[in-house]
Amino acid sequence: MTLPLVLYDILSELPGNNWSPNPAKPSDPNTGALITDCLEIASYLEKTYPEKPIFPNNSEPLIRAFDSAHFSLIRPAMKFLFARSTELSSPASAKFFIGVRSIHVPLPWDAKHDEDWDLLEKGYNTACEWYQKTDGKWIMGDTLSYADIVVACSLLWYKRVLKEDEWVRISSWNGGKWAPSQPKPPS
Repeated sequence: MTLPLVLYDILSELPGNNWSPNPAKPSDPNTGALITDCLEIASYLEKTYPEKPIFPNNSEPLIRAFDSAHFSLIRPAMKFLFARSTELSSPASAKFFIGVRSIHVPLPWDAKHDEDWDLLEKGYNTACEWYQKTDGKWIMGDTLSYADIVVACSLLWYKRVLKEDEWVRISSWNGGKWAPSQPKPPS
């Protein structure tokens, strides 16, 4: 009997509780694997369950580069997103999150950084240019890949932690490109 993958999330005050684009410790009960890095998890799943590839056409090295490039686009704008994430987290989760994330994005974090908004929009303008160079909906044309999952997970994080008017702002960028992949916000 195949067991489901286990994806742990950071506790929050949000309805449905989940918000993190990086569940901390996914575990595969079928093999006993415990892997904490998202990209390594994806690589492991690709090798373990090859019937549904997320690195199609041997694209893992290129998608690893895409993952790094995407993160470099959005990292300069992380402070206000991190601030909002900690506001929604339980006290213990917020303390852990701040400790881990402040290593790469130094404190202080402020939820009202206009320059962060400008940097985030600039990053997604660049990502939109990448998508416009393909012949399909996804970064690899008509083929969904882990690269698209990386982008979608970041957008899901924003959708879950930002206020509705802030999400509307993001979803209006690039002619609404970033909005369709997201569910309606909870009431």
